[in-house]
Amino acid sequence: MTKDLPWLERKVQPLLDWGKKAAQMWPEIHNEFGPWTCLKLIAVKYHTSLYTTIMNKRLQAIGFDSIVYVDVLAGSGLNKIRETGSLVAGSSIVASEAPKRKFDFLLAIENDPEYARALDKRLRQFRTPETFKVIPYDAEMHADTIEGHLRTLNAHYVAFVDYEGMFGFPWKNMEVLLRNRGDLFITFTPNVGRVWDRDWDADQKAVAQLFGEDIAHRAQTRDDLYRLYLEKIRRFRPYTLDIKIRSGSSYHYMLIFAAGQTSPPAWFNALRELKEKIEEFDGVDVEGALNRLEKRQGTLRSEPRRWF
Repeated sequence: MTKDLPWLERKVQPLLDWGKKAAQMWPEIHNEFGPWTCLKLIAVKYHTSLYTTIMNKRLQAIGFDSIVYVDVLAGSGLNKIRETGSLVAGSSIVASEAPKRKFDFLLAIENDPEYARALDKRLRQFRTPETFKVIPYDAEMHADTIEGHLRTLNAHYVAFVDYEGMFGFPWKNMEVLLRNRGDLFITFTPNVGRVWDRDWDADQKAVAQLFGEDIAHRAQTRDDLYRLYLEKIRRFRPYTLDIKIRSGSSYHYMLIFAAGQTSPPAWFNALRELKEKIEEFDGVDVEGALNRLEKRQGTLRSEPRRWF
């Protein structure tokens, strides 16, 4: 199957545009990732745009007054791609800019105080100060803060819990999000396989706090761990899907989407199509797209097909 590289370039370009604007503030402070991180950002971008368009027409009918974006382990708002040096927007910036009808409020929680300060400064370039809050303290301490904002604003939400390691937002906090009405993205811990390979018994405590004691004691393999975690989420959220984010080598992680409705949301089938599209690509494809867009090599001349 021929990959639709022009589609990929069209989806990556806004991440670069917003990253350029975000980099006007403290460019030296940034997260650093491989190019495949753009694939998960494309998913967040597409969903938040579609969700806000549809949900804003339905809020009153389902008993809510506002929509809120919750970014857990939010980062600095600016990502540097190791292989290319490209600067792309972080998830909070993407959620600020992707929707035509903006979120009423954005709550970001970042454990690193320096990243949190940078994110606050950057969000001021995209939003007015009264429409967002950045909390520069451990996310594991702030489940009540999240729930308090949702209650005060009577809000339906989109949340992104972007794990990088085995700590930061334990299962008891995830349950708070799952009990409230909203859509949820979760990166299934990218380095859990390394934990398993290194010393599973020694790291069982970390696994237990992240996924729950029940899973830590039942899982016998890495595949068990993922299967049991997904089953646990589906007890709260029957309408879920997972997107494989591939580096282009042997490394990959899963991006889990869990819809906040008891029936399939209007955007669920569109996300299935997006899953298929994103899984065509890997980090090597994204690296090529970034190089072409930033004129580090020849550009594609094929006529782009229109998707979404």
